Amino acid sequence: MRPVSASDGRDFVRSVSDKDVMAPLSRGAVRPRRIFIVGVRDPSAKEDAMRAAVITRLNSAWEFQDLADPEPGPGQVVVRIHACGMCYSDVLVHRGHWPVRLPIVPGHEPVGEVVALGPGTTTLRVGDRVGVSWMQRGEGRCAACQSWHPVACPHTTTWMDLGGGYADLMVAWETGCTLLPDGLDYTDAAVAFCAGFTSMSGLRNAEPRPGERVCVLGVGGLGHMAVQLAAAIGLETVVLTTSPDKAEYARELGAAEGVVVGDDPGKALADAGGADIILATTTSADLVARVLSGLRYGGRLVTMGVTGPLRIDDMTTLLFKQCSIKGSTHNNRSDLVEVLTLMAAGKVRPRVETYPFSEINEVLKRVEAGQVRYRAVLTPN
Repeated sequence: MRPVSASDGRDFVRSVSDKDVMAPLSRGAVRPRRIFIVGVRDPSAKEDAMRAAVITRLNSAWEFQDLADPEPGPGQVVVRIHACGMCYSDVLVHRGHWPVRLPIVPGHEPVGEVVALGPGTTTLRVGDRVGVSWMQRGEGRCAACQSWHPVACPHTTTWMDLGGGYADLMVAWETGCTLLPDGLDYTDAAVAFCAGFTSMSGLRNAEPRPGERVCVLGVGGLGHMAVQLAAAIGLETVVLTTSPDKAEYARELGAAEGVVVGDDPGKALADAGGADIILATTTSADLVARVLSGLRYGGRLVTMGVTGPLRIDDMTTLLFKQCSIKGSTHNNRSDLVEVLTLMAAGKVRPRVETYPFSEINEVLKRVEAGQVRYRAVLTPN
């Protein structure tokens, strides 16, 4: 790979300078993000071209384009992609529900090999096997960053600023990369960087105690990982699902019980013994609201699926059982490392459907229709 510079007329990515990004802010000013923008490529530069799927218009098929190799800026690396998972958030981007600037290369579960280092990188080496998180760094100066919790930074940099992993190559901040354990397959590892990370953060945010019982609501990309993670750390787990085949499959994932629910998931959970923790991975806000009555005293419901308005008609459970509801997404990096460690030890194994990048639009339709069992992972052709 030959790094491309803006001076040779072949640049696919250009960026606001680090000086602009990290300059001190005056009171009330808005910090500019380091935004990488698709640019015009010189047709004569084909020998340096990479292949990428690009969203050029919302609700339209993603386009395959030949783009010049990206160049790492200070503190950045270039990763050659070996696999990239797809989840429902990709559908939300496709439908215009996430604030992305078009055109953009999507893909937020990328894993691969570091092939180039920018100036000032300190921990990664060429040849390292890494994955790239959704959130790659904070601005560094806010209270959250200074408290070593950059995910809470109001000016985080994500794949939506830099471009994602449905490409041969992607640029990422070194701080957004996590080393993969030896022996962990790229295809499996990709699932850890959203589905696994989200599920473990939700579980840890629920602050489980020894002997407590966990209910996983919904068995999809997140749910099938949540079941395994809860079981892997020694918690009894029950699964609620509207699909009989998934209820049976839940036992294979490590659940003690799989329950098919109808109109009253809360009663179904209570009849099955209740739960101290509910990990809601479904995208149905209605199911999340109606499962509350199945919580035990002091129970916690953690919602991780992107849902519509959550309307609770009866507050009795929250009041008299002193239960709580909280949201969760990617939290501490330690949650991701824990997932990767459990996967490398063989205690957690994602169930994936593997496709070549060339089929990305067909896979997107399968994900939107809920037909994937249980995570789609794409690999370069």
